[in-house]
Amino acid sequence: MMSRLYPRLLPWHAKNLYEEYRGLKPSELTAHSDTTHTSAVFVATGGDRVSATDLAALRKKVVTLATDAGFPDESNRSSSAEFDLRLAALLHSEMGLVPAEAASGDVWAFLALVLLPDVAYWRYGPLPNADRVQATDITRHVFGRMWWRAQLVHDPSEPSHYSALAILGEAAFDQIYARRKALGGSPHLVKAILRVWRDLDREGENERDVLRDLLKRLLRLAAFVSFEAMEDLDLDAELLRAAAESVEAVRHKRLRELALAAGS
Repeated sequence: MMSRLYPRLLPWHAKNLYEEYRGLKPSELTAHSDTTHTSAVFVATGGDRVSATDLAALRKKVVTLATDAGFPDESNRSSSAEFDLRLAALLHSEMGLVPAEAASGDVWAFLALVLLPDVAYWRYGPLPNADRVQATDITRHVFGRMWWRAQLVHDPSEPSHYSALAILGEAAFDQIYARRKALGGSPHLVKAILRVWRDLDREGENERDVLRDLLKRLLRLAAFVSFEAMEDLDLDAELLRAAAESVEAVRHKRLRELALAAGS
C-alpha cells in the first residue's frame, strides 16, 4: 500500500506557533485549527497527498476520543492514559503512514500545531514542553510517540490488533523506545518482550526496575545475538531466561540495600 503524505510544518514556523499559543486555553485554540497552513509543505514523491477532507475527518475522530476523556476540561491521569491508548490505535489504523513518513517530526508538528492544537495543548496543559508539540523529539510528541508505540505492538494475528498497548505503562514503554537504535526499533523484538512481560512473575518487584535491568541484559546480548533472525518460540525462551535473571538481580539488590540500611 502506498503511503499517504501529510503536510509538514517546518521547525521555524512550528516554533512561532508554539510561542503564539502559549497560555491559550483549549477552547481558544479550537479557533486556530485548520487543515492547511501557508507554510506547510509536502515531500515531492513517495505517496499520495492526504486531502483536506481526510484531515478534517481525522480531526473529528481525535476530538471525539478527547471529548470522551474530558476535553476541553481538565482530565485525570486515568482518563489521559486511556485516551493515549485509544489515540495510538486510531492514528496508526487511520493515517496510512509508513515508518519513513512517520519518522518526520515536521509531520507531527503540523498535527499538533495546525490540525489539532486544542487537543495537543489540552493533553499537556497550556505550557507544554516544546518537544510535546514541535516534535523536536518524536519520543515525547503528543501524537508521534503514540503512533510509534502502536507501530511496534501492532499484531494483525491477534483479535484486537493493538491489545498489547496496555501491557506496559507509558514510562515503562518509553524505556524500550529510548533504546530504539539497538532494541526499540524492532517490532519483532518489542512484541516478544511484551509477550514475555505479560506472563512474567515479577515476585512483587518493581516493574520499572525489572524492566530496566532486562533491557540492559538485552543490550549486551544484542552485540552477538540477532533477535530478528530468531523464531518466536526461541526468542521468547531467551527473553524469559533473561527476565527471570533480572527479577532475581533486582530482588538481591533490594535485599542488600535493606540489609545495609538496617546495619547503618
